Amino acid sequence: MRLQPRLLLALSTLGCFAISGCGGHTTTPSCKILAINVSPATATVDHAAASPGNTQHFDAFIAKVPPGCEFITGNIFDAVWSVSDPVNVNISNADPTRGTATCKTATAGAVTVTATKSQSDGTNVSNTASLTCN
Repeated sequence: MRLQPRLLLALSTLGCFAISGCGGHTTTPSCKILAINVSPATATVDHAAASPGNTQHFDAFIAKVPPGCEFITGNIFDAVWSVSDPVNVNISNADPTRGTATCKTATAGAVTVTATKSQSDGTNVSNTASLTCN
């Protein structure tokens, strides 16, 4: 009979350790976007064409997330867009034209178009495409 309380104490202690684990924390993955794609990857636009012929719309999509994570949509609607040549190319960050680049003049070569997604943990994920304005 004396053994029963000790056994009960040992089992309850083990149960407590099993429940609390390492301080009660689990090792679930951080569900954030690991990579994005920009589409189209390359484009060429005639800068002399009347609008919308002098524009190219770009979209950003989720390309990679940690295993076990899911997002409602693959399209990134709040990406921040930028271009490497803002003198010759403009890109919109306002809805409903967000991601639409406008060629103002011809470019010497391809201009880099960048989409950046800010995440809740303060990190950013970005990717690029190329736009040539003839």
